[in-house]
Amino acid sequence: MSNLQTIAAIQVRYVDRENQPTTGRTKPDMITREFKLQPGDIYDAELAQQGLEGLNDLVIVDRASLSLEPTDQSDRVVMVVTVTESNPFFFAFGGTLQPPTALQGTTRPVTVVAMDNKANGISASFRFGVLNLGGNNQALTLAVEGGEQSFGLDLDYRKFIKHDTGYPVNLFTRSNVEAEFDEGEDNIDLPGGDDPWVNRVGGGVEFFRPITGDWLGALGLNYQLVSVRDGAFTFDLSPVDELGNRLTFSDDGQDELLTLNLVTALDRRNNPSNATQGYRLLLETDQSIPVGDANILYNRLAANYTQYLPLPLFGFTEGDRTLVLNFQGGTIIGDLPTYEAFSLGGSSSVRGYGGGELGTGRSFIQATAEYRFPIFAVNAFQERLDVGGTLFIDYASDLGTGDNVPGEPAVVRDKPGDGFGYGVGLRTATPIGIVKLEFALNDDGDSEVIFKIGDRF
Repeated sequence: MSNLQTIAAIQVRYVDRENQPTTGRTKPDMITREFKLQPGDIYDAELAQQGLEGLNDLVIVDRASLSLEPTDQSDRVVMVVTVTESNPFFFAFGGTLQPPTALQGTTRPVTVVAMDNKANGISASFRFGVLNLGGNNQALTLAVEGGEQSFGLDLDYRKFIKHDTGYPVNLFTRSNVEAEFDEGEDNIDLPGGDDPWVNRVGGGVEFFRPITGDWLGALGLNYQLVSVRDGAFTFDLSPVDELGNRLTFSDDGQDELLTLNLVTALDRRNNPSNATQGYRLLLETDQSIPVGDANILYNRLAANYTQYLPLPLFGFTEGDRTLVLNFQGGTIIGDLPTYEAFSLGGSSSVRGYGGGELGTGRSFIQATAEYRFPIFAVNAFQERLDVGGTLFIDYASDLGTGDNVPGEPAVVRDKPGDGFGYGVGLRTATPIGIVKLEFALNDDGDSEVIFKIGDRF
């Protein structure tokens, strides 16, 4: 064949996991649209490879390959895309959506501590659903969270135009004893003696796509009806705590919160699920739009940077040795509903402190250094599991802004406002995600044992 070959046709062939021909669920145009090449174009190997990489990034595709087949004309070929589809049913531990996402407004955990208003106590969450509805790369998933001090549901529908472009919509409800109203040296409850539960009901819509180069972005509009109550399933509103400190922005215990959310992500990690080198940068801003009696007007700014550095200091077997550095910061300008403040301390912040035990501020900074090294390998669940160790140190500060939050929840609960924690841990990558067991001490002499599914960064 000559070097210049014209594409006579593009064919999509489906095979099963044993590489045997099968009937595909996905409509062929969902596959071919990942390629910039069309019938009649001169075949370009670089463009073909780019399309193949995008195709393999699709959640509905398990693996894909490309080949050229000759025709009866020497300068014309058929481009054949061979696809093995993923299981259409989805299940994963953890209820949150992967960044960048602007859904769920300011409750999404894009910046680890800034958006992670998780309740304390034992809880678990998972997400399940159906992928590739109608063969059009549509997904419908439901996240469920439950525990001692938490309950939540999140229904998410998304239509993918390409693997990195789409239109999602979601509806959610969640009730938590949030960290800003918990922990600290002093326990402050509601006037009736119950814990303050923050109830959020709402939904959102967004559009996400590449911005330029490796930058991905998402723009969303989110609405929440936020109230403070004396339980997960009660209707009694509580605008103040037992000391008369404000819990909601409005006087009746219930706020309307409408936000325009913009998030961007630059991800250059070598492996998004278990990175050993590269970096990721997350930036976000949330602009509230005054609605309802609360009439809340604020802007939230936050940033999160993680660097992965190969560093062969020590280890006990073959495997990656990695230094992970994470830096975060954020601030809120304007009105500040107490439940939207930054909460410091916990497994996603400063380990050794309980969730929200370190501080609740209008602004914050946080830093982590974590060294990961291999220890041994075991065979379990028909999988090889590489068990590694970690040494870590965390630090965070509210920058003296604890008394600049309405109701001063950190001040009345005697939270220190800044501190550090350090410790050791075990971690392994499993089919259900990263599983971690950690022991941490803080600078006040207290300790925490942490078991968690899912990576910290």
